[in-house]
Amino acid sequence: LIVIAFITMTLFLRTEMHRNTINDGGIYLGALFFGLITIMFNGFAELSMTIAKLPVFYKQRDLFFYPAWTYAIPAWITKIPISVAEACIWVFLTYYVVGFDPSAG
Repeated sequence: LIVIAFITMTLFLRTEMHRNTINDGGIYLGALFFGLITIMFNGFAELSMTIAKLPVFYKQRDLFFYPAWTYAIPAWITKIPISVAEACIWVFLTYYVVGFDPSAG
């Protein structure tokens, strides 16, 4: 994520983002789209781990060991801080360099 953030900072290097023309809006939306796609695809790494845990989940659910929510909620709660930290790292590295904040320049 940090390497991709540095690539984004060099690709969209504008400490002062102009918002006057259609082309400026395209650059602005391109940077937003790239950030959104990067954060979204970064979360796909957890998908394979979740799928690997499914046989255990189904076995415990079918044998009435635990209800489904007792398995899902703790996993969901533990993933929230990791996702927030990844998004914060992305924002801290790219927000001012790309030029999303007009007072930074």
